Amino acid sequence: MAISLLYLARLVFLAVFVGLRRRLLHFLRKPDTPKLTQLRIHVPASVPLSVESENSLPRSLWTYDVFLSFRGTDVRKSFVSHLYKALNKEGIKVFHDDKALQRGSLIWDGLVKAIDQSRFAIVVISKGYATSRWCLEELSLMAHLAEKKRLELIPIFYEIDPSDLKRRSGCFNDALEKHELRYDLETVGRWRMALAQVGNISGWDSKSRNEESELVQEVVRDLSDRLFSDSDSSSDTDGLVGMISHMRSVESLLSLDSGDVRMIGIWGMGGIGKTTIAKFVCKRLSSKFDGACLLENVNKEFEQYGSSHMRQKVLSQILRQKELNSWDGDSVVMKRRLRGKMVLLVLDNVDNIEQLQELVGSLEWFGPGSRIVITTRDKRVLEQHDVEYIYEVKPLKITQALQLFSKHAFKQPRPPKDSAELSIDILKQLDGLPLAICVAGATLYRRDIADWEHYLYQLRTNVNSSVAKALRKSFEALNKQEKLIFLYVACCFNGKHMHRVSKVLDLFIVSGHRPLRSTLSIRTLTEKCLISISTTKRLWVHDLLQDMARDIICEGKEENPWKRKMLWNFMDINNVLCENMGSEAIEVESLLLDMPKGKELYIRPEIFERMYNLKMLKFYNNSTAKGSTICMPDGLVYLPMLRYLHWQAYTLKSLPSRFCTTYLVELNLPNSLVETLWNGNQDLGNLRRMNLRGCRRLLEIPDLSKATSLENLNLDNCESLVELTESVRHLKNLGVLELSGCKKLKKFPNNINLRSLRILHLERCSSVEEFPFLSENVKTISLDETAIEEVPASIERLTQLKTLHLSGCKKLKNLPNAIRNMDSLTILWLSDCPNITLFPEVGDNIESLALKGTAIEEVPATIGDKSRLIYLNMSGCQRLKNLPPTLKNLAHLRFLFLRGCINITQRPETAGRMRALDLNGTSIVEISQPVQSDDEPLDMPRLAQYIFQSVKEHVRNQRSMKL
Repeated sequence: MAISLLYLARLVFLAVFVGLRRRLLHFLRKPDTPKLTQLRIHVPASVPLSVESENSLPRSLWTYDVFLSFRGTDVRKSFVSHLYKALNKEGIKVFHDDKALQRGSLIWDGLVKAIDQSRFAIVVISKGYATSRWCLEELSLMAHLAEKKRLELIPIFYEIDPSDLKRRSGCFNDALEKHELRYDLETVGRWRMALAQVGNISGWDSKSRNEESELVQEVVRDLSDRLFSDSDSSSDTDGLVGMISHMRSVESLLSLDSGDVRMIGIWGMGGIGKTTIAKFVCKRLSSKFDGACLLENVNKEFEQYGSSHMRQKVLSQILRQKELNSWDGDSVVMKRRLRGKMVLLVLDNVDNIEQLQELVGSLEWFGPGSRIVITTRDKRVLEQHDVEYIYEVKPLKITQALQLFSKHAFKQPRPPKDSAELSIDILKQLDGLPLAICVAGATLYRRDIADWEHYLYQLRTNVNSSVAKALRKSFEALNKQEKLIFLYVACCFNGKHMHRVSKVLDLFIVSGHRPLRSTLSIRTLTEKCLISISTTKRLWVHDLLQDMARDIICEGKEENPWKRKMLWNFMDINNVLCENMGSEAIEVESLLLDMPKGKELYIRPEIFERMYNLKMLKFYNNSTAKGSTICMPDGLVYLPMLRYLHWQAYTLKSLPSRFCTTYLVELNLPNSLVETLWNGNQDLGNLRRMNLRGCRRLLEIPDLSKATSLENLNLDNCESLVELTESVRHLKNLGVLELSGCKKLKKFPNNINLRSLRILHLERCSSVEEFPFLSENVKTISLDETAIEEVPASIERLTQLKTLHLSGCKKLKNLPNAIRNMDSLTILWLSDCPNITLFPEVGDNIESLALKGTAIEEVPATIGDKSRLIYLNMSGCQRLKNLPPTLKNLAHLRFLFLRGCINITQRPETAGRMRALDLNGTSIVEISQPVQSDDEPLDMPRLAQYIFQSVKEHVRNQRSMKL
C-alpha cells in the first residue's frame, strides 16, 4: 500500500514539475515571442446586438444560410470544395472566407460579422484544424453562440474520431499544447472547451461513408430540409416585428420545464398578430412534443363542420394518422388516445366557450407536459374556461411600428431621414396595429410626398376609426380590376388555392371581349398586403379585410340584397330565392350559402331565370345530419351561364335541361343523388375540374370529348359506375383521375394515352382485374385492394413513376424483374399481398418498402445495395428468416419493422442511427434496444408517416385542392 502511494506521489510530482517547467519556459521566452492575446474576444461585447435579440429569425433576415469553417490546408481543395459547390447548387447561401471577404477588410471583424449573420455553422473538423488559431477563435465564438441558442452548429468529423477532441492526447492535444507556448492559458483553455463542446454534438462522421460524395449529399439534403422548415414558417412570421419578445413572454407562460398540463391564452384585438405568434410558437416548439396540432380559424371551422370533425382533425395531426374514418369523433376516444401523450395543441381564433369545452374540455384530457395555446379576441372566453395564464398582445411601440412600416413603404429597416417625420405622423394614426401598418406602408410604396400628405390628411379628418380608414384607403387606391378581384377573393375564395381561383376569375371578369389574367392582379394585391399567399399557394385575406370587403359589397344596399354583387347570408338569400324579393332582374353575381343548422330553403323551379348575371353558385355542407335541407319539390328548369357550380348533396336526378356549360370552369356535386348529368353533348371547353365524389347513384358520366381543358376528374365512391366512357381518351390535359371505391368498375379503358396524367387512384375498385395501360409520364399509381393478379413487365415503360401502391391485392403474384429497371421508383407498398413469395427486385433508388403480411421467406443480400432505403416494413411475414448481414450497409435506414416474424432468431445488424426498430413477436431471445410498446397499436411508423404524408401532401396539392 505504501509503495503504491509513493509511486502515485512520484507521478504527481512529475506532472507538477512538467507544468512548472512549461510555465517557466513561457516566462523566459516572453521578450522574444510575446503572447498574441489581441485575437481574444469577449463574445457578448463583440457580437452585434442583433444576435442577442433576434434568435431564430425568419430566413429572409439572415445574410447567410451557412457559415463554413475549416482548415484550408487540410480540406479546401478537396472535401470543402465539393461541399461548397453542392450547397450553392441547392440554392443555399454560404459564407466561404476566401470567397466572401473583400481584400483589405479587417478580416477578423468580417468573420465575426459573417458568423453573426448566419443561420447555421458547418465546422469541418480535420486533423489540422486545431493548429490554426483562426479556426479555434471561430470555433470558440460559434460554440458560445450555439450554447446561447443563437446559432445552430453542425460538425463534420473529417477522418477523425469525435472523441479525439476531448482527449488529453493525440493530434488535437498536441496542437493545443503548442498554442500554450504562445498564448495565455485562459485563451487556450477557452479553445479546449470549445473543442470538447463540439465533440459532444451529434454530427457527421466521414469514416462511416464509403464515398465523400455520399457524405456531401447527406449534409446538403439535411441542411436543405432544415432551411425549408425555416422558410415554411417565415412566410407567416416575416412581417411581425418584435417576435422574439413575444416568444420570450409566451415561453415564460408555457414553462416548458414544468411537467404539468397547462393552457395559455393569447389575447388581443383583430390584426394585432395573435395568429402569427401562435404559428411561430407551433413551428418553434412542436419538435419538443410527442405530437403537435395547429387548428386555424376554429370559430369558422367549428360552425361549418362541427365538434366531431374538429376532434378528428386534432387526433389525426397529433397521431400523424390520415385515416380515422372508423372513429366518429367522440371525445371519450380522444381523451383515451391523448392522455398518455405530451402534446402541443394550438387553437387559433376561438370565440365561444363551447368550442373550448368540446375540443379541450379539461387538463386531464392530455398527458403530463402538454401545452394548449388558445388565441382569441374575447378575454371572457378564456376566463370562462379557467385559463389561468393569459398573454395580452399589445400594439407595437413607435420604434417597432416604424421598422415594420419602413419594410413595406421603403423596403428597408428604417425610413430615409427626409421621410421619418411624416412616417411617424402616419403611424400615430394607426394605433400600433401590425395589419394596418403593413397595408398602409404597401399602399404608400413609391408614392410621392403629395400622396403621403393627402393620405395623412384623410386619416386625420374622417370620422371612422383610423385603422378602418387606412384599410379603406388601400382599397380605394386599387384600379377597377384589382378592386373586383380583391372583393371576390375576400368574399368567395378566402383560403382557396391560387391556381384554381385564377382559372375561375379569368372568366368571371372580362376586359372587353378578352379573358382576364387574374394572377397579375393577385400578385399586386399581395404586394399591397391585402392578400397573402401561403407556402401551399392558398390565398388568405385577414378577418378585418374580409369584414371591410363585405361592408363594401353591402354599402347602400342594406335593404336591397338583390342589388348586391354577392350574397352569403341565409336570410338575404332566403328573401331573394323564396320571398320573391326585388325587381324583375336580380343583380347578384355570386351566391354562396353554408346552410345553417335546422334551416330549410325552398327553391322554385324557375327562380334562377331572373338571375341573368349569376356566375357562381355554391351550396355546401347542407347534409341532413345538420338538420338543414334545400327543397326543390318541383325540380329545377333552368340554371344561368355559370362559371362555377358547387352544390353539395344535390337532390335531383340530373341537372336542368336548360343549363349552358359554355363558361363553366368547375362542376362540383359531391355526395349528390344524380344518376346522370345531362343528355347529349355540351360545350365544356373551359371546364377545368369535375368533382362527383360520393355520387353513389351515378350510372354514367357524360361525353367528355369536348372537355379538353379538364385537369382533375374525381369519381371516388361512385359505387354504381360500371365503366368509363371512351371519351376520356380526349382529355389531353387531365392530370389527376380519382376512381377510388368504384366497386362495380371492372376495367380501365384500353390504350388510353393520357399524356398529362400524373396521378391515378383506383384503390378499393374490387372488380378491377387488370393493371391499367398508362402514359409513361404518370408519377403515382394506387391500386390498393383491387383484384389484379399480375403487374405486366411493360411497367418499366413508366419511367417517371415514383409511387406504386398495391397493398391488399389478395390475388397479386410476384412482381416482374423488369421493376428493377425503374430508377424513378422510390415508394413501393405491397403489404397484405399473401401470394407475394419473393422479395421484389426493386431499383437502387427505393426509399420506402412495405411488405407487411406477405409470404416472403428471405431477403436477398442485394438489399445492401439499396443505399437510399429509409423505411422497411416486413411485420407479419411469418415465413421470413433472418435478414442478411448486408443490411448494415444501409446508412440511411431509420425504420425497420419485423413485428410477428416468428422465424427471426438473430437481431438484424443495422448501421445505427435507427429511429425505430420493432422486434416484438420475433424469436430473438434478448432485445436490448427499445422497441415499440404494446400500449397502442403500431398504426403507422413515424418515418413511414413522414414519407406517406409527403406523398399525400404532394398528391393533395396537385389534385384535390378544395375550393
